[in-house]
Amino acid sequence: MKTQPSVFTIAVVFWAIIFALVTGAKAQDAREEGPFEIEKCQTIDKSGSYKLVRNLTFLGTNGACLMITASGVTLDLAGFTISGHTSGFATSTAILASGDLRGIAVQNGSLSGFQTGVNLGSATGSLVEKLRVIDITRTLPATATGIIASGIVRSNSVLGPLGPNPVGTGISVTGTLTGNYVTGTATGMLIGRGSTVSDNTATDNRLFGFFVTCPSNVTGNTALNNSDGNLVLETARGSCNITNNVAP
Repeated sequence: MKTQPSVFTIAVVFWAIIFALVTGAKAQDAREEGPFEIEKCQTIDKSGSYKLVRNLTFLGTNGACLMITASGVTLDLAGFTISGHTSGFATSTAILASGDLRGIAVQNGSLSGFQTGVNLGSATGSLVEKLRVIDITRTLPATATGIIASGIVRSNSVLGPLGPNPVGTGISVTGTLTGNYVTGTATGMLIGRGSTVSDNTATDNRLFGFFVTCPSNVTGNTALNNSDGNLVLETARGSCNITNNVAP
């Protein structure tokens, strides 16, 4: 004699099918959602991936075009440009991390006309790569900086403002600095203690090419035509490992 399924068994199977369908739909939606699209200056206050879908222009003379207030943010400029105020009096920042954050990544685009291009100084474990920072402004010239970060900074270029007296710092970083190029600033690259600095180039900066706080590893870099010193080592806290640099 065949035993008919109980009402309870049928109910369990029914709800299992419903659960599987709902879970699968949610997973599909998550896959289709992809990066959040950015088409205007704004605050990024949730973790996740973000992508520019157009060029942005920031008209304010202070503040930031993109303010990041959450950890775990990946920002892809997707080849677009963020432009700042062109008057020369701006103290603004293109991309700014605010708060004690971790794991911020900024990649793939251009920044022009800001006092500071990218400032991730309040975040740890950051990644900044494949950016072009052009024409940092001359307002408060000592603090003008192309890129500020703690983490990995690689394959970026910083070109200082046009004119007879280059200003500011191209890149200021503690961590790993590799494959970057800086020209036309006051100090090309300012390196914090305990960093690894390899295969970078600093040329034609008004003061220093590289200013490195020891102990750090400094290998395979090129520094030429930097008026006050191509490779300057701050050795008060220890010695640096210096190998295969071209820095006459």
